[in-house]
Amino acid sequence: MNAGVMNLLLLVFFIVLMYLMMIRPQRKRDKETREMRDSLTKGDEIVTIGGILGKIDTVKEDTVIISINSSHTKMEITKTAVGSVRRKTESKKADEAPAEEKEEKSASNTKKVTPKKLGARKENAESAEEKSE
Repeated sequence: MNAGVMNLLLLVFFIVLMYLMMIRPQRKRDKETREMRDSLTKGDEIVTIGGILGKIDTVKEDTVIISINSSHTKMEITKTAVGSVRRKTESKKADEAPAEEKEEKSASNTKKVTPKKLGARKENAESAEEKSE
């Protein structure tokens, strides 16, 4: 009876281990992929699972229409064919606010700082060049 209980505990342990090592991470990746495909918007640059690069022109319920190149070749693909997003377009309002903050920060932080070690090496190198001349 003792061996039967140990075998059962070992079986349960391996099932839990398999869940934690294989099933759970795969579900997490699937969820991230689903969220990426659901968040596709017009203007995003994507790569399909077949390796086609394009820019999204129209987003429909289950498909997207992408522009392939500058000659305006368009192609309709399913959302499941989108492999990754290369560049995500942001709304104009979101871009304007950080740009103003960046300008304010860059105007106030114009001081150039040289690390002491690099400055010392540079001075040593200059003095060594002067001595050699």
